Amino acid sequence: MDPRALNVLLVIADPQDEADIRQKLGGARSTLFAVHAVPSLAQAFKLIAEQPLDVFLIDLAVPDSDGISGLQRLIAAAHYAPVIIITSIYDESQALEVVRAGADDYVVKSRMNAAAFERVLSYAIERHGVRRQTDLQLAVSRVLAESQNLPEACDGILRVLCESLKFDLGEIWRIDNSANLMFHARSWCVPSRRHLQFQALSHISHFRCGEGLPGRVWQTRLPQWIDDVTESDYFTRIPAATAAGIRGAFAVPLSLFQGIFGVMTFFSHERKRIDEQLNNFLMSIGNQMGQFMARKVAEEEREQIGRELVLILDSTSEGIYGVNPAGSITFINQSAARAFGFSREEAVGKNSHALFHHTRADGTPYPESECPLSNLLHTGKSYSTDLDYFCKVDGSHLAVTYSATPMFEGTQVSGAVVSFTDISEKRQMEIELRHAQKLEAVGGLAAGIAHEINTPIQFIGDNTRFLQDSFRDTLEMITKYEEISQQVRNGAVSAELLQHLDAICTKIEWTFLKTEIPKALEQMMDGVKRVATIVRAMKDFSHVDRSADKTAADLNQAIESTLIVSRNETKYVADVQTDLGVLPPVFCHLGDLNQVFLNLFVNAAHAIGDVMKVTGQKGRITVATREDGDYVVVTVRDTGTGIPEGVRGKIFDPFFTTKEVGKGSGQGLALARAIVVEKHGGTLTFETEMGQGTTFCVRLPTHAVPAPKEVPVL
Repeated sequence: MDPRALNVLLVIADPQDEADIRQKLGGARSTLFAVHAVPSLAQAFKLIAEQPLDVFLIDLAVPDSDGISGLQRLIAAAHYAPVIIITSIYDESQALEVVRAGADDYVVKSRMNAAAFERVLSYAIERHGVRRQTDLQLAVSRVLAESQNLPEACDGILRVLCESLKFDLGEIWRIDNSANLMFHARSWCVPSRRHLQFQALSHISHFRCGEGLPGRVWQTRLPQWIDDVTESDYFTRIPAATAAGIRGAFAVPLSLFQGIFGVMTFFSHERKRIDEQLNNFLMSIGNQMGQFMARKVAEEEREQIGRELVLILDSTSEGIYGVNPAGSITFINQSAARAFGFSREEAVGKNSHALFHHTRADGTPYPESECPLSNLLHTGKSYSTDLDYFCKVDGSHLAVTYSATPMFEGTQVSGAVVSFTDISEKRQMEIELRHAQKLEAVGGLAAGIAHEINTPIQFIGDNTRFLQDSFRDTLEMITKYEEISQQVRNGAVSAELLQHLDAICTKIEWTFLKTEIPKALEQMMDGVKRVATIVRAMKDFSHVDRSADKTAADLNQAIESTLIVSRNETKYVADVQTDLGVLPPVFCHLGDLNQVFLNLFVNAAHAIGDVMKVTGQKGRITVATREDGDYVVVTVRDTGTGIPEGVRGKIFDPFFTTKEVGKGSGQGLALARAIVVEKHGGTLTFETEMGQGTTFCVRLPTHAVPAPKEVPVL
């Protein structure tokens, strides 16, 4: 508590009770109480108007108490001072009623000693102090939030603070650094003709640093208060203040970071006591107001410059925007705003990196410390690139070529100007061309597919020749059986004919043939099935999406077909395991997804092949599918080398490859991501560990998702 005496207004009619309470308050150990006692509410209201009071003790038994109604009038007049009810007999219903009416506490006189009174009063004063500051802070925040412009905000703040803290007049002074003077900005006062002369003088006054009350605050950057301005040796408007009846004055700086934006002054017809708690609170309000005013002024200045600049910038087809040293956007032309999908109002004042450079093309966060645009503001070196990607408001990416040039004030970087060109259509054409090239490259699998078909065709041919030879030999035996059959019809069969038949059976090895011919037929049927399976897989894989609309497809069947087509790439280096869960139909471009799966399977085989060169052992490729809510998930896990950490951020870049020359074009994963992310609204991610392998995860929505017009970020 403050070391000063706390003014207690005791409203009590019984002299003996008054004396008892005075004695107990006088016995407080830590707090000094100055007790002002009155026997009625009428006298209490009179004393409230004459001097400031910290806390009220009221006995509702005073003659003119008027019960709850009188209590409520006293609470209203007491403003932020707490009101505590004292009574002779505890009445629970009365206690609840007075607390609900706004009283802070309800105590029985006989139960209170000096320590109890000190604790109850001190706690009540502290609670009210916190409540007053909270209410004021909310009121200030509301004014700042609801004000349309700076003058409206200044008037609202002055009114709220003067009315809440019982000041009669408030002023805001603003520093003009170019003139090194402080000028009157806004003022508010309790309506009174007495204030007119003082206000008129304020409007035409200005102060140097250290001059007058505002100048003193400017110089010290600390709050200043004057008990009586008529006795001050530095207050410069004494005659006008005397005419207006002004006595007390208080001023706080409108701070702005390490500097000062202006000064806020308050005046009262009474001597004002500003305790440390209120002083600190008003300092915080001054800081908040200073930053608010500085921001509003900066906005107004930017608007004035912007109106002239926008006319020029909007005539260009290039996107252009500027940033301040903190990376916040100061202006943006119509072409840039249209490209990003933002309005000017949404972009200006926002951090450019956080707004449209926060995510890399592969969907991973883009740290500001790695952003060349952000680094330019520190290095002061220009930067340009033929290809980068900016984020649009809808989450898609924009392919651009851009240049960034720093701006200087003296030797210090004051910001930067970025100009860019949308190359999305160009990138779209490039992607489509790469797609066509990649599909053409599938022809490279033709030799492997031919080999896969040749194996069953070969043993079908071998078995056919065997059956052909066997049938020729067997035909002789059948002819002999026909002769025997004819003799049976005519009579007895000669022994010589039977011996001849036995000789033929021995000659053609009939015992062997009747065992091997069924086997040959079974092998031929198996070969036919294998060829049919490969042909069907090729047909499924080569599915052409003839419509721009997605159609329902069975992804498990597509994966199985693609595994068959790519078998010649995988069978020599890895065993393929599948764990295909039950999936719903997926609306997709199946031909495109077949291409994605082929790329992932072939990449897995190549990664395992690199390991096999060292270990000589085959690896394993595991393909799994599962349903996950409104999505299906396809994972392709290999036991290859893993992806080096230094290149993990580049694997989706076009033409980037870690394979040896002639083995990879660097387009497979770029194409796969374009198909999955941009055309299907899914995600393509990976997890990798050096020496253990890599898992690619394709996550696709089961229902059709509209594809954006722009080229995918790869």
